[in-house]
Amino acid sequence: MWFRWLGLTSVWRKVLGARFVLVLIFISLFFVLCWVNLVVADRLAPRRRPAGPEEELLEAWHSFVDRRARLVRVAVAGVLALIAGAGVSSQWNEWLLFNNSVSFGQKDPLYGKDIGFYVFRLPFLSFLTNWLFFSLVMILLITAVQHYLNGGIRLQVERDYVTPQVKAHLSLLLGVLALVKAGDYWLQRYELVLSGRGVIDGATYTDVNVQRPAIYLLLMISLLSFGLLITNIFRRGWQLPAVTVGLWAFSAIAAGSVYPAFVQRFQVEPAQSTKERVYVERNI
Repeated sequence: MWFRWLGLTSVWRKVLGARFVLVLIFISLFFVLCWVNLVVADRLAPRRRPAGPEEELLEAWHSFVDRRARLVRVAVAGVLALIAGAGVSSQWNEWLLFNNSVSFGQKDPLYGKDIGFYVFRLPFLSFLTNWLFFSLVMILLITAVQHYLNGGIRLQVERDYVTPQVKAHLSLLLGVLALVKAGDYWLQRYELVLSGRGVIDGATYTDVNVQRPAIYLLLMISLLSFGLLITNIFRRGWQLPAVTVGLWAFSAIAAGSVYPAFVQRFQVEPAQSTKERVYVERNI
């Protein structure tokens, strides 16, 4: 009624349509990704499940599910898709800005990109990479559970048992996760322009000289992790993924958080007038 009184019902329809389209797209995307991986997990199931302490319980599960396998896959993928897409409608403003972006005709001093990129495009791109990463984590977990139920993974036998096909599937998913995280680090470089770490808004001394090199390091580690995880498809064991996760976690904590905080506290804050001078001028 308020929009109609202003003669702007088209704006109301556009906002409502953006909410609906976003939810539809992201729910559909998650559903397809999850359903495909569940189908692959069923196709890779061993013909004979290895014996183990949990086999009696799993036999009862399969006696109930096997005749309804398609329905169960659709139901699981559908429920998880609703969960993953439930909050996406709140990004309608970022989506409309992204879809109607224009140039400011002025570039930022750090990367030389038009300011319109930071106002219109970066918020939605950052949301997209974060959503995709956490959605793939959910899909990885549910796929691992499906492999366990199908007998491709056994943890309660004399030795941990994972079939080569299952190892290849999970390694590929982990590799895709590493690629998505690399994309997230690539966007984090630009988010430094909007940093609020220092005495003023925008990229300051620590962001430019410490945080940015750390992001580049994490980006390289993510790409290296992708290569190692793909290589792991053709190797025995899980040593490469373990090394990859350990290296990434250590680097993310040490280089991405601890060291920048140390530099900001003990090097920058005692000498802000000199170290932050050029960045304050940029801010002004």
